[in-house]
Amino acid sequence: MTKNNFDITFWVSIAMIGIMLFCAFLLLKPKFTDKNKNFARSTGINNQVSIETRGLPGFIPNQTDDSVKVDFFTPDGMFEDVEQARKSGVYKMFRSADSRRVSPESVISISFAKKRNSKLGLNDFIFVNTRNLKQMFPNQNMTIGIIHLEREVTEKFDFLAMPYQTVALYIDDGFNRVGHNCAIFFFETPDGFWSINWTAPRRILNNEKGKERGIFLGMIKYISMMILNPKTKNAIIVMP
Repeated sequence: MTKNNFDITFWVSIAMIGIMLFCAFLLLKPKFTDKNKNFARSTGINNQVSIETRGLPGFIPNQTDDSVKVDFFTPDGMFEDVEQARKSGVYKMFRSADSRRVSPESVISISFAKKRNSKLGLNDFIFVNTRNLKQMFPNQNMTIGIIHLEREVTEKFDFLAMPYQTVALYIDDGFNRVGHNCAIFFFETPDGFWSINWTAPRRILNNEKGKERGIFLGMIKYISMMILNPKTKNAIIVMP
C-alpha cells in the first residue's frame, strides 16, 4: 500500500511539474507551429487598420512594383472592395460577400511599398511596420510571433528565392481602445515589399478548420507572378 501511494504521489508530482513548465513556456515564449496551429493568445475585435497608412522611413507606400507583376484572385465568398481600399490607402481589400460563407469580421488587405534604399531588406521592412502598428495603438500590449507555413503554401517563393516571412501581431484592448489581431505574410521583390494582411478576431484566427484561414493561405499559395526584365519590362519568368 505504501509503494502504491508513493507511485501515485510520484507520478502526480511529475505531471504537475510538466504542466507548470508547459504553462511557463506558453507565457514566456509564444510559438507558432509549422502547421499553422494556435496563431496566438490575445484579445480584441476586428479593426481594419492598414499598417502602411503612416509614413514608413525608407519606404514609399502605395506604389507600383516595376520588377514583378503580381496578380491576386478574389477569394470565393468575398468581393474586392475598391472604395474601401482607396480610403484605407492599400492596393487591394477583400471583404465578405456572404456572411453565411465568410465572416464579415475577416478582412484581407494587400499593400506594396517601394524601397528608397536598395540596402533595406525584408527584416527592416517588418521592423518598421511593427513599430508603426505599435504607434497606432499606444499603451497597449503587443504580442508578436513568427508563423512557419507549410512548404506547399510557400514553394513558389522558395523556387524564386524571394525572401518572405509570416508574422502574427496581437494587440490587447486598451483603455477605451479596441485591440487588433492580424497575421501578415510579407515578401520581397527587387523593387520593394508586399504585405498580405489578414485581420480577424482571435476566435477566427485560431480556427484551424475555418474557411477564413484557408482563404488567407490560398491568397499566398495561388499568387501569380511575372518576373520582368528591368530594362525591357518583358516577362522573364511566369509563375501561375
